[in-house]
Parts: sequence; structure tokens; C-alpha cells
Amino acid sequence: MIRSHANVEVRLALSLLATVPILAACQGDAPLPGPYGREVARAIPLVETATGLKFKTLPKVETRTRAELRAFLEGKFDEDQPALQLASQERAYKLFGLLPDTLKLRPFLLSLLAEQVVGYYAPATKVLYVVNGGSAGGQAEPSPEVLNVTITHELVHALQDQYLPLDSIGKLHDDNARTMAAQAVIEGGATYEQLSVMRGGGNMFARMPGGWDRVRQMIRDSQGMMPVFATAPMFIQETLLFPYLS
Repeated sequence: MIRSHANVEVRLALSLLATVPILAACQGDAPLPGPYGREVARAIPLVETATGLKFKTLPKVETRTRAELRAFLEGKFDEDQPALQLASQERAYKLFGLLPDTLKLRPFLLSLLAEQVVGYYAPATKVLYVVNGGSAGGQAEPSPEVLNVTITHELVHALQDQYLPLDSIGKLHDDNARTMAAQAVIEGGATYEQLSVMRGGGNMFARMPGGWDRVRQMIRDSQGMMPVFATAPMFIQETLLFPYLS
């Protein structure tokens, strides 16, 4: 099974959310220490209100370069899916016709995730990382819209981790169905709360024409604009999107 690797975040729903500025708390709120302290300070009360949970400790935020992100992804691949295991899966997928014979799975997935990742929360270190260079195209840092999406979503993960054992849940590797179900709860919950915060709280889907089905289609459409993702076989696209959509 292709995994999204330790809560690594993909750029989801940007076509929807880039037009919806995150609700700001008082402009005079003091920023927290560290990078993006003002954005985090503004987002925390909104996430707490949306989820009904309080942060037990303030989240820590650090930045990472694209090179550091690549090293992180390679490490997670080696930890979660050793080379021999991934090679066996690749052969099976090709025998079932799910992947073309010419595709090399590990380098393709690394390139795909390197394109997608803007930020991620790592349960092992309890740190929210924002990647400098919001896209693989060399942007100096994420745009304000992408940054707000990323910080809001990752703060939900940081809050989840204070109430659930995300680190141990992320290490469930022997039961693919259970692993995918856990990812759907964790990522689906973070996606829902992120969208709720950015639409003003409450059940946004009850008020939105088309409801959740419309949001799911917008997420699919926005991902289709990412060059590497757009070339991915349908099997890879659907596997990576599933936890966020379902």
C-alpha cells in the first residue's frame, strides 16, 4: 500500500481556500516565539474553537529547506517501507496493471511528495515544520494563502497529537486496512477542521452548494494542476487523496 508517510502534508484544496482568507484574531495579538509566530498565534484560538479542544502546550514551529525536506522524505520511506518491501509492492501493482511497467515507484513517489509538501507536523519531534520554498518551483517562501492553509491544517495535527498517540498510530505497518482507516480519521479530521476554520466555523458543508461532494471535487481539481501529481497513475492519485477525501 502506498502511504502518505508520517502526516506529510500535500497541497490540498488551494483552489478553494486561496480565495477565502483565514479569519484573523485581533491584529494586535502578540506573536509567539519562532518563525511564523504571528500566524500561529492567530490560528490557535480558531483551531481550538473549531475542535472544542485546548492546546495543552504551545506548538513549536521550525522551518526546513527543500533539501532538508527531501532528506526527511527519504528517511520516512526507508523507515516505513524498506526497499525490498516497496520493490515487492511495485511488482505486484504492475502485475495487476495498476502501474505502468516503466514507472520506478520509489523515485516517482519522492518527486511527487517533494512537489506537494508545503509543511508537515512530525509527532516524533512535536514540531510543525514549514518548508521554505512553498513549491518545488523555487518560490522563496509559501504565499500567505498557502501558509495559512498549511499552518491551520498542521495545528490541527499538533492538537490531535496532544490527545491521541499519533506517533504510535503512524507506525502501524502490518495491517494496511487499519493503517488507511487511521490515516482517514487523522487527515480527514484535520481537513474538515481546517476548512471549517477558514469558512468561519460551524458546519460549512450544510451551507455550501454541493456540500462535501463539491469540496472533494475542488480538491481533486486543485491537485490536477500539480505537474507531477497530474502525471501519476490513477492508482497512486486515489491512494494519496483517499485519507483527505474519505
